[in-house]
Amino acid sequence: PWDLLRMAWPGATQVVVSEARRDEMVALTGISPSLVQVIPAGVDVEKFLSLNHDTFEWIEQLGLLSAEPLLLSPVRVTKRKNLELAIHILAKLRQQMPEAQLVVTGPLGAHNPANQRYLQNLLELRNELGLGNVVHFLAEHFKDGLTETQMAEFYRLADVLLLPSREEGFGIPVIE
Repeated sequence: PWDLLRMAWPGATQVVVSEARRDEMVALTGISPSLVQVIPAGVDVEKFLSLNHDTFEWIEQLGLLSAEPLLLSPVRVTKRKNLELAIHILAKLRQQMPEAQLVVTGPLGAHNPANQRYLQNLLELRNELGLGNVVHFLAEHFKDGLTETQMAEFYRLADVLLLPSREEGFGIPVIE
């Protein structure tokens, strides 16, 4: 019965959900690409999650739509947030879930100049563990952090909320 998957059915329209699946179908069956109709999945992620177009472009650029799961650490980059633990958690998780990714949304903590060095240490750890394209520090892109609207968008996108902090003050992520 597995041969049925390798056959193009005469008189039937071959339908796939993406260009990549079309390429696979063509390779599998040997039929012409012009005989395979691409009909994208019926969910418009940008609209469904109420994402601003600019935010959606960042999400696509970073490859976050392919994350399974997407871990979110909505914290400033400061030592007490223990982000090295978040990176190690992701490295371990990817052994079982190789598509997992992590986003740290906050800017550098404003009250300590040592936070710039802390970010550099985190970037080095990210690279040492081979996670350069799956651990995302938005502080690299948004110096002043995200707007409230953008934060809400990342909460809607995330699968997991990860707060590895050694200590918390007011607890804004809980309120958000």
